[in-house]
Amino acid sequence: MSRHVQSADASVLERRLRPIYEWLDCNNNKKALQECEKVLKKTPTFQCVRALKALILFRMGRENDCKAILESLNSEQPTDDSTLQAMTMCYRELQDLQKVCKMYEIAVKKEPTNEELHTQLFMSYVKVHDFKAQQQCAMALYKQKPKNPYYCWVVMSIVLQATRGEGSKDQGKKTLLLNLAERMMKKMVDDKKIDAEQEIQLYIMVLGLLGRNEEVIALVESPLGEKMQFPNSQMVKLNVCAKLERWQQVNIICKNILSESFDRWEVWKTYVHSVFELAETNINGLGENGSAVETADNTAEKCHEFICTILEGVADNSFSLRGPYLARFELGAKLQEKQLDTNEILGDISHLFIEYFRKFGHKPCCVVDLKIYLKLLDSDQKSELAGKLVKEVGIGPTSVPQSADQMQRHIGALQLSRLCGAHRNLSVEHLRALVTALFLHYQHGYQAYGKDLPATELGPSDNYAILAAHILFDLSIIENEMEYVVVAIALLGGLLKNSPSNFHAKLLVVKFYHILGVALSANFVYYTLDIKHLQLDSLGYIHCAQLATTGLFELCSIHFDSTARFFATNYKESIDHLTFSYKFGSFIKLDEFMDFREKMNNSTHYAMVVVDRIVLNLINCHDYDRLCNLDIPSNDSEIEWDKLSDNRDLDVYLTWDPEFASESVSKSKAIQRLYTQNLNFLKLRTRLLQTVSAALKVVQARDGERQKRIEHLKQTLKDWRKLEDEVKKTDLDPIPENLIPYPPASRLHGYLDTPYRPVIAAVLDFQLSLAIDELPQAEISCKSAQQQIEVLAQQLESVLTDSVDYRKRRKGLEMFVNNLELICISCVLCILCTALVKPSHSKRAKKKQPVASRSKDLLLSLVVNSVKKEIDKVSKLLQEWSEKVTEKDLAGLLGLLNLNTGNTETSEQHQIIMESYEISYKHIKNVFAAKLKLLDDL
Repeated sequence: MSRHVQSADASVLERRLRPIYEWLDCNNNKKALQECEKVLKKTPTFQCVRALKALILFRMGRENDCKAILESLNSEQPTDDSTLQAMTMCYRELQDLQKVCKMYEIAVKKEPTNEELHTQLFMSYVKVHDFKAQQQCAMALYKQKPKNPYYCWVVMSIVLQATRGEGSKDQGKKTLLLNLAERMMKKMVDDKKIDAEQEIQLYIMVLGLLGRNEEVIALVESPLGEKMQFPNSQMVKLNVCAKLERWQQVNIICKNILSESFDRWEVWKTYVHSVFELAETNINGLGENGSAVETADNTAEKCHEFICTILEGVADNSFSLRGPYLARFELGAKLQEKQLDTNEILGDISHLFIEYFRKFGHKPCCVVDLKIYLKLLDSDQKSELAGKLVKEVGIGPTSVPQSADQMQRHIGALQLSRLCGAHRNLSVEHLRALVTALFLHYQHGYQAYGKDLPATELGPSDNYAILAAHILFDLSIIENEMEYVVVAIALLGGLLKNSPSNFHAKLLVVKFYHILGVALSANFVYYTLDIKHLQLDSLGYIHCAQLATTGLFELCSIHFDSTARFFATNYKESIDHLTFSYKFGSFIKLDEFMDFREKMNNSTHYAMVVVDRIVLNLINCHDYDRLCNLDIPSNDSEIEWDKLSDNRDLDVYLTWDPEFASESVSKSKAIQRLYTQNLNFLKLRTRLLQTVSAALKVVQARDGERQKRIEHLKQTLKDWRKLEDEVKKTDLDPIPENLIPYPPASRLHGYLDTPYRPVIAAVLDFQLSLAIDELPQAEISCKSAQQQIEVLAQQLESVLTDSVDYRKRRKGLEMFVNNLELICISCVLCILCTALVKPSHSKRAKKKQPVASRSKDLLLSLVVNSVKKEIDKVSKLLQEWSEKVTEKDLAGLLGLLNLNTGNTETSEQHQIIMESYEISYKHIKNVFAAKLKLLDDL
């Protein structure tokens, strides 16, 4: 009878909770709260509903009410799963996961035999990285319920203590912990309890960390190894043998795998590498049965023979596999690396390229495959190959492709020709003619093969237009005329009308718009890319990182907020990956997930966005109270500089520049220099914010603490000056702008061209003199501040020239924005000075000051008036500069290119560009107007 009653009660509770969860799922907090109130009227002590109410109140912004309910629930020590889960959600959103641990600890003490509560307690420790508590909890759980997964949880917790916890910095403790984990796994083996592949992988992980590679091989070859899937066991054995440099075994394992799976490219590379390792040591040997596969190849000839044997087998397939064909190129690359003659074994390398192109030239991957091996050819061979490939396609100056496959081969031949450096030797006239030909080929390809395709597919002839855009960019560099970039934008705009999903074209358009400083149009195209999640980090540099220099502060705010929100949410949500790894036994993935979380949390792009967001808040700050509410970093502890990582995907742009044929963009020395410059810029910008924070604390400090705060501000200014001097001694050469894949130049150059530190330091000296009530010093620092402020417009005017083309507009716009930032921060410091002069703002005790208030007011008004005069000068300069219209003969340029069909589109682009400039100028003027009003109020 009681069982029926409990069942009835459970169904009633479920029926009452269902509407609340449904409204929560719909994000309708108001309706969910109403449902909670209805239930609580009938059952005021219903713990789960109260926990849900707390969650709803937090989402409605009533954090204090949420915490009050949670404290009340904690005092009742709930143990039912639904209540605890609802409370867990609350603490998760409050970012207070330690209280989840305490909550489950209490619940487990009340019900020590409850397996589910023990499991949830373990997972709560996982979320806070308390590896020691994990171990103890998992062991208690295993003693109650002796199951293999719980035992493995104990072992993995010990491993994490050794690699990431208390043992990571103490080699003795690390070895002790790993030995304990190994003994526990060995006991599991001895007791014959291992029955899953994940448990064997955990054992292999422990042995690998201890460096017992011999035992790993023995384990894989033992009956236990049969529990692993064949490819996994073979790859484990292969990797361990490679670590042990047992190249004979590596070679034989690779041959065994490749005889079954012809296309395992990573195995092909390992096989070729092992051949040359064996050749250096003169080792060879036979397997047990002496078969060809069981013979280790120790010469390049034998390697080539094995590849040819595989190729004969591949020839019988109805489909082509690229791995064996590319293995010959890998062999050639190794021979070249060892300075051996490639022709003796492989013959004429050019023939291999042509053969590969004949077989796979109709596939887009052909060019990507071949470009990294162009280093096998000298410059003459590359030129010869470029000509042969174009002839191989069979398309002359007056002919067009007769099929989609032939068109793809033609595109591939042109791309490889560019990779061989053919375009570097062409004259301007030839490059223009090539653009015309490519444009006509694109139009023919679209009409013949691309009209009936779905909008989500890329057009088969799109790469003609993209290649033409690259050549137009080359022309803009050669002739120093940005009008070619405008033509390229118009050409790509026509492509996107036909292929709206072509992200390669969109990325190029965003790049070109930012080269011209046209952020508004770039923003429109960027939104069509639908960049989200991890791409906000890996691709944020193409747009978000450049918005801060455009004057479009509202757009900046939107992008900064969405990016920062992603990083915060990702760090909070990605913790679930760790708990799922334990639940499903994917222990080998735990390190990967933990590294990923830290990598995302320490992203340089994330740090820059956060800092830029705070600077933007300072630009929009108009009163002392709002300034006090800003979260401004006060020291370096908020950024772990040693752990910052560059997560940009620099290979996202299609490129056929010969500079990147054998080396990726991300590995170039220019990119390394750029990253160092960006890091230094971030450090300087952070130091600027720390200085403003220190200045604010001087004003907020009570009389007894003020001297300490003053000393801290002086030290911060010294540190800032020291850092700036160190940065100026580093390599400040800007990154080249002549190659599309390169990111934009560092903002460090614009920062150093703007007198941020001298102006801010001068105003802060004046603030300090007001804080210590020294009238003579205040008069001196007042004059110094006036002099530094008055330099701004003079410096700006000396750089801006009469000639204003597209490129100069972009650079000029960045200069105006930098000066605007500096003026806005000066206004913020004026607010702080006003708070010092007027006790009602600074909340200082009302007593007679050594310096007369009237004198203070007079000096402050002089500084404020200097800032106002400078705003007037810079505003006037901006107005004059914006009225210098860029008149360009785009129609004449189109005539030279024989692209008269694009005349209308190009003229429209010019109009769009000029309108975007005007909007940027308008935003900057509006900020200046707001600052003038602020200073008038002061």
